[in-house]
This record gives sequence, structure tokens and C-alpha cells, in this order.
Amino acid sequence: MPLTITFHSLSPWGERKHRDEVTTAASLWVLAQRCSMFMSIELIQLAHGSGGSATLRLFEQVFLPHFRDLGLQPDNDAALLSLGNDTTLAFTIDGFVVDPPFFPGGDLGILAINGTGNDLAVMGAKPLWMACSFIISAGTATATLERVVESMEHAAKVFSVQLVAGDTKVVESKGAAPQILITTAGLGILEVKEPWHVQRIRPGDELILSGTIGEHTLAVLGARHGWFERDPVTSDCAFLYPMLRKLHSIPGIHWARDVTRGGLGGIVNELAKASGYGIELYEKGIPISDLVASWCEMMGYDPLHLANEGKVLLSVDPEASPRVLAALQNTPLGKNAAPIGHVMDGGPPLVVLNTAIGGRRLVPAPSGELFPRIC
Repeated sequence: MPLTITFHSLSPWGERKHRDEVTTAASLWVLAQRCSMFMSIELIQLAHGSGGSATLRLFEQVFLPHFRDLGLQPDNDAALLSLGNDTTLAFTIDGFVVDPPFFPGGDLGILAINGTGNDLAVMGAKPLWMACSFIISAGTATATLERVVESMEHAAKVFSVQLVAGDTKVVESKGAAPQILITTAGLGILEVKEPWHVQRIRPGDELILSGTIGEHTLAVLGARHGWFERDPVTSDCAFLYPMLRKLHSIPGIHWARDVTRGGLGGIVNELAKASGYGIELYEKGIPISDLVASWCEMMGYDPLHLANEGKVLLSVDPEASPRVLAALQNTPLGKNAAPIGHVMDGGPPLVVLNTAIGGRRLVPAPSGELFPRIC
């Protein structure tokens, strides 16, 4: 149930009127989302893997009721496991599939190492160990598989990550094009005094984004369809730990999350739901390259819902914000870092965007199957 309310404030009366309209829209949106959670899922659809509201509904209806009492930690990208001797481990697992497996700026193998490492790094941990499982369609070219494996080897060596265990299965392709699916589990040691955890978020926190958004989706689509030959878009696929390590000594960082499937719009909606606070964003502050912005405008894509593979969103104490921003901007990956919004005090846990033309609109979580679908 997508819902967008945009307006221009022309007078005090108009401002109050339009605030009331947004409040009404927000109430209707909350009601719609709550009702959708009770809609029974009879068949699994592609939309349930897109990282939007359908994924959340699948999780809350199928997985959470059975895993809630087994120690599940659902609100962050990695679980925290205390060893009882002042050592805390971060543990995560993720699945990777992309078509095509090779694209400008990265490939499936690099994606698997970086993506799992990033889920640990955004908790304030140093990624150290990984295990990987391959599900390979019969008919896959051995050269393709070896190229993916070589990429994983290179990425792991560059960032001193050990691949300590693995498993391989081969399945029938059943008429579909051969594919490689990689599941990667990762383990790291927490290096910050307090973990960057959603429970530490507070009203008034400033939101800082580490760089421009949207490159990864367009790079994959360009490789798939032969687009952008004269004006190539390169994926932002990157390992975030070296950049985030620069922030470990800075107090006041409450939460961090890599901005991947579902894009920035999906991540801030997850943040709002998990924290219980509303989120206010400023469109003018969100860094988007001219190249991505022009292609999105031409093709009708919303950059807020395009996937990324090398960006992080942080929620920080306002007093820490200048120091965090300066530290990010002093790194190659964070040179375009910018403050993009804040955590609101009160109101429903929704996301409101202050648009570049002076309006305000709700930013819903992605619903249905995301287009373009890249994994």
C-alpha cells in the first residue's frame, strides 16, 4: 500500500494544515502496515526476498514465532555473543546470488566476503573468520566458479580474514540458467567499548551516511543489459572495516548499518520500526552522484530504494557528529559522507523526507518485488 504525501508550506495556516495531512497519512500508513502483518502467506514469492515489507512479513509470520525463544537477535546485522571474559564475539550469516555474477566494480565472490565482513564491522567488530557454503547449478562453467573462488581468496587475503570451513552442493538447474549461490557465515571480535546497537539509539541522534547511493544496482543492471557503455556506472562494493575502524575511539556512536538490499529507504524504515522512533530525512543532504541521479530520473527509479554494497548509515549523538563526519571524510570510502537527518522524539515510527522543493512526504518501506531486481 504505497502512500506519498507531498506539499509546499506557504503560510502558518498552510503549514499546520499540511502537518495535519501528513499526520493523518502517517496514521493510515501505520494501520495499513499492521493490517498487512495479519495477511496469511500461502506461497513464497520473489518479493519475500527483496528486503522490504514482504520480507518483514515473512520473518514475523514464519521465522520469528519459532526462533524467538532460541536466542534470536533480530534487530541488528550480527548477533553479539559474550564469552564472559570481557570478550564479545559478533556472529552473522548471509546469502548471496547476483545475475550476472560479474559486474563493474565487483563480482559474486567479492560480494560474499565484503557483505559478511560488513555485517560484523557495523557492530563495531573486527571480522576474523568466515565459513562458506556453495550451492551450484549443474551446467555451471568450471571457469566461472573458479573465477568467483579466486575473488573470494583475494578479498579474504587483502583484509586478513580466514576462510576456515565450507560445504558444497550441486543441484539440478531444471531449465533455468545455471547459478552459483553462496552462503557465508562470519565471526569477529568486538573492538568498541559499547556495541553499535539499535537499543542505544536516542531521540535527537543525527544520521550520517558515508557516501553516495545507488551505484550498485545500476552497475549490476548495466552488466546484465549492456547499458552505460559510454557512461559506465561502477558498483560501490567495498569492505567497510578499514573505514569504520577509524571511528572506534570516538564516543557517541550508537548504531550503524550497511545500506544494502532495500536501499536507504528500506534501512531507515527498519531503523524506525526497531527503535520505535520516527526518522526525519533531508533530501538535499543525501549524497547522490550526478550520474546516478540522471539515470534514475531517466529510467524512473527511486535512488532511495536502490541497493548499495559499500555504504554505512550511522546514528550518533549530536555532540559526536562533527568528529564522526570529519573522520569519515578523511577516508577514501567516506569522502562524500554527509549528515542526512535525525531521530525524532515522539510520533509514529515512520520516515518523513523533507524534499528538495520544500515539501514533505512519507518514505515507505519497499513493498512487493523490488524493481529493478538484482539478486
